[in-house]
Amino acid sequence: MDIFRLLSFTEGTSMTLLEAMSLGIPTVATRVGGTPEIVADDETGILTESDNLGEFTGALKLLLSQLAKRKQRAQKAKQRFRDRFSVAKMVKQYQRLYEAGTGY
Repeated sequence: MDIFRLLSFTEGTSMTLLEAMSLGIPTVATRVGGTPEIVADDETGILTESDNLGEFTGALKLLLSQLAKRKQRAQKAKQRFRDRFSVAKMVKQYQRLYEAGTGY
């Protein structure tokens, strides 16, 4: 897959988006729900408005036409996944939370 596409009007935290990033696949997605927290716009992919099909298709055409930028975004997507969303990162965050204690 060269580009992962996520065209949504509403979205929580998309596991398929995270899976695509873990494989180093750049994304074109709509700017809804948790997606902007996952995709770094114009760095790991491109975010568009949810009700603008022209903007979405334009972003797809842009990524398709620029192989070097697509590869660069793919590498950055994979690194962002590792840095923020990997199991190892999650375990570290839980460990930090438990070590801080909650007073209970």
